[in-house]
Amino acid sequence: MKRLAVLVLCVFVLSACGEKKPASYELCGYGDMMVVNDKEYVKVSAEKKLTLQEKVGSIKEKIETKYHPVNNFTANTLAEGTPIYSVKDHKNYLIAQMKDNRYLLYEEIK
Repeated sequence: MKRLAVLVLCVFVLSACGEKKPASYELCGYGDMMVVNDKEYVKVSAEKKLTLQEKVGSIKEKIETKYHPVNNFTANTLAEGTPIYSVKDHKNYLIAQMKDNRYLLYEEIK
């Protein structure tokens, strides 16, 4: 019975991630995410030496951590106003600059 409950929960979580609905947010298990220019990005913990290229915008809406962002410049962990930068020679990465001048690396989900 416990296995069935776990299986049902897994199916529910996976099905919630599959479809985008602009009017509402869905639960999702990806973790720290943001959407920029209609592309989804997830935070990666790898430390790399990268060069900031240009500011592409800033986070306009922060939603609850448990939800999957779907609207442009929306994040589920970054605060409103967090600047977002492109990365020189790496089109699939973006960098968020935190208030304490730390930088977080995000990679595009394909």
